[in-house]
Amino acid sequence: MLEDINNILNSGDVPSLYKTEDFEPIFKVGKKICMEKNLQVTKMNMFQCYLGQVKRNIHMIIAMSPLGEIFRSRLRKFPSLVNCCTIDWFSEWPEEALLGVGRGQITAEDLNLEESMDACVEMFKEIHQSVERKSREFKDQLNRSNYVTPTSFLELLNAYCTILRSKRKKIEFSKNRLVGGLQVLEKAGIEIASLKEHIDKMAPELEVTKKDVAATMEQLAVDRADADKEKEIVAKDEAEATQQEAEAETLKTEAEVELSKAAPLLDEAAKVLNELKKDDFYILAQIKKPTPAVVLGMEVSCHMMGLRPKKTAINKVEGDTGGYFETARTNLLNAPGQFMKSMQDYDKENIPESTVKRVSAIINSDDFTMEKVKSASQALVAILKWSSAMMQYHELLKVVNPKRAKVREMNEKLAIVRASLAEKRKKLKEVEEKIDGLERMYKEKKDLEASL
Repeated sequence: MLEDINNILNSGDVPSLYKTEDFEPIFKVGKKICMEKNLQVTKMNMFQCYLGQVKRNIHMIIAMSPLGEIFRSRLRKFPSLVNCCTIDWFSEWPEEALLGVGRGQITAEDLNLEESMDACVEMFKEIHQSVERKSREFKDQLNRSNYVTPTSFLELLNAYCTILRSKRKKIEFSKNRLVGGLQVLEKAGIEIASLKEHIDKMAPELEVTKKDVAATMEQLAVDRADADKEKEIVAKDEAEATQQEAEAETLKTEAEVELSKAAPLLDEAAKVLNELKKDDFYILAQIKKPTPAVVLGMEVSCHMMGLRPKKTAINKVEGDTGGYFETARTNLLNAPGQFMKSMQDYDKENIPESTVKRVSAIINSDDFTMEKVKSASQALVAILKWSSAMMQYHELLKVVNPKRAKVREMNEKLAIVRASLAEKRKKLKEVEEKIDGLERMYKEKKDLEASL
């Protein structure tokens, strides 16, 4: 910055200051001056005329402190500060100036000194002047300069204002803190007195609460012991029930496995029955002289369907000594659809033992083999397979039914155990709920005791 000031003082110009668009108004002013002075209108003459105007009109006031080596260095580097300037050396401020500046500065800072204003300003004046006197003595004794300038006086005032505000702020903070602490202590004293009064008032209730807590603890201990006993009983019953369920499931599985052995025969019999045609039975009914295999097949059918021949049917047909062929023809073969449905819907679970003995004897006889039956009638093949499957299923039931009975018995006992277990679980739940209620009550009373 001082270099630019040096150039302005010396030549009125700063190198590279103007842009291209700035020269048009400059040349306009310079051209007018050239014409007035009868100079040749060139760019250089126009610009020099412009700089002449700048030198005549520009005025600069530069204030510098003479303290230290910096001032001397600036004068050496920038000689125009000496050659092109008029230097005014300001001497010490008089007493009136110090008082006026001090009073104005403090008033401007709005420090609210009021009646202390004059004394404070007088003090600063005295401080400044005393330092000036001591600086002269310092110069006389040691031949060394200590400069005390008006700036020093202003800095003194500024330092005082800054320190005063800082101290006032700190004192105000401490004051507010002290006042706040006293207010808190006062409020705490009031609350302590109120709390003491409340404690004295609640003391009887506290004693009652302590007794309630003790009684609740005793009841809670008793109920927990009962609950533990109930849990043991329930756990034991649950284990027994689980074991019985496992045993019943095992027996049920064994029974189903045994019955599954007859499944292929039953499926085969059902398949044969489904493949039968009503005409097969009509053809069988029209036989005039039935073979032994036919007669035995009809006897099996009558036994399975629970039909007994009448006396009039005996020997009515040649070779039918028992009358079973005639009975079957009358009641079964003449209604083949109903006969087939009866075989399909047959109650294989409840075949009378007497029927089983008679039918088994016929099936196992040499006159009722599969070879002889096939040669007689396709319907007899179905009857043989069906009756054989029923007999085998009946034999399996002799093994399965005891297991079924055992399963039913175990399920009945299990139902009783489950009912008892459910009752015990219900009782246990009631006890646990009671315990939960007591624990909540105990906690509430403990909280109340703590609050009291």
